Amino acid sequence: MNRVSIDVASRRRTFFHLTPNVPRDTAPLLLALHGTTQNGRQMQRFSGGTLVALAERIGADLVCLNGYHRAWNDGRTTKYSAAQRRTVDDTAFVQAVVARFERPALAIGYSNGGQLVHRMLREIPGTFVGATIVAAGLPVDDDYEFAGVAPDSIPLLMFHGTGDPVVPYGGGATRMLGRTRGEVRSALDTAATYATGEPVVSSTGTIERRDWAGVRLVTQIGAGHVIPNRKTAPTPWLIGPSHHDLDTGEEIRAFFGL
Repeated sequence: MNRVSIDVASRRRTFFHLTPNVPRDTAPLLLALHGTTQNGRQMQRFSGGTLVALAERIGADLVCLNGYHRAWNDGRTTKYSAAQRRTVDDTAFVQAVVARFERPALAIGYSNGGQLVHRMLREIPGTFVGATIVAAGLPVDDDYEFAGVAPDSIPLLMFHGTGDPVVPYGGGATRMLGRTRGEVRSALDTAATYATGEPVVSSTGTIERRDWAGVRLVTQIGAGHVIPNRKTAPTPWLIGPSHHDLDTGEEIRAFFGL
């Protein structure tokens, strides 16, 4: 991965860029947004390299953006991070990176990065052709600048584990090292803001998929605050258990037909 700098909204921002060995002109740009306390490179290690493997397999450029002081300005009204308190223009940062590559972009956001994707889909529709949101419930209405704003209608894939101790699957206060970063809606309520009608539900072992038209919620029974992959099981005492029966990159490839 190469580290790249770019000036956006009077700030120097950085991201990591991976070029595939065999590029494909038809492949989308894969744009990854990490969780709180991470950076773009750490997100790849944390995820067992599933997004790197996906990029290589489909011949896509992968860009892993770095948040401001390891966090994103996700649109909450209560300011929990330096990015929020200093009103860092992360939406402009994302737009600038997408424009730089001049190709359709598929967003992949984990935790706080997933909440930035929620914001982008409401504030700047048309930025992405599809999105994947991992372990990131939508903030509750009374703590959200975009409450009631209809999201962009694009293909959306979501993941959440029922054993997540950081962002509760059933909604409520988020927790990390004893500190809260606000309350979120449940995984089902979050998915419902993007979906219409009743879902088709299918189960295999501890994996449950709910499918609406263009929207899928993948639930891992008992899994924690993880990016599903077949290799890593990072800090289970902090973020809960990992299951190795699901891989995010494989699911993205199948859902979006890459």
